Amino acid sequence: MNRRTYLGTLAAAALAGCTGAPAGDTPDDTSDFPYTLTNVQTDDPPVENATIDVTVTAQFTTDHPARLEVAFTNDADDARTFTFGSLVPWDAIRGTREDGEATLLLSPDAGVTPEEPSDDCWQATDGVALPAVMREETLDPGETASREFHVLAAHDSEECHPTGTYRFEDDNYLGEGWRFSLNVVSEVET
Repeated sequence: MNRRTYLGTLAAAALAGCTGAPAGDTPDDTSDFPYTLTNVQTDDPPVENATIDVTVTAQFTTDHPARLEVAFTNDADDARTFTFGSLVPWDAIRGTREDGEATLLLSPDAGVTPEEPSDDCWQATDGVALPAVMREETLDPGETASREFHVLAAHDSEECHPTGTYRFEDDNYLGEGWRFSLNVVSEVET
């Protein structure tokens, strides 16, 4: 056996079983982090023959912020073209708590996500500005467009992850408007 083949086999054996999500990295695993996301509620889709799902794909841990996926599915029998904002399928990235006193940010990439939390706070390192553009996306029957976001306290938030219900909304989503909400719940007993 030549050296490259041997090293390749050795590396493959060493990494066997190391693909996929880390063990214990499920939406229910908070790793003793003081906050969790619950109770995601969505409005009915603004267009017929479509499904919009919002799912918590990972909770806050000391290793990473919570993650949320927004998925838009064409349930029609034909391919259809939809006009979204700058991010497909969702670009209303600021969610406001019911009392207007706190904001969560859905970060579309790692650009403003810190390397680690500070005092149990996953807070954006800067603001996010999205271009004011419209994007068309053609989806075949049953096809889904989705995007995952990091959930962070907005960079200008005075408090980090204050508990309560947060609403993410776009009054012109698909020409009609759509919104969803989620709760931030404290895991620390007071």
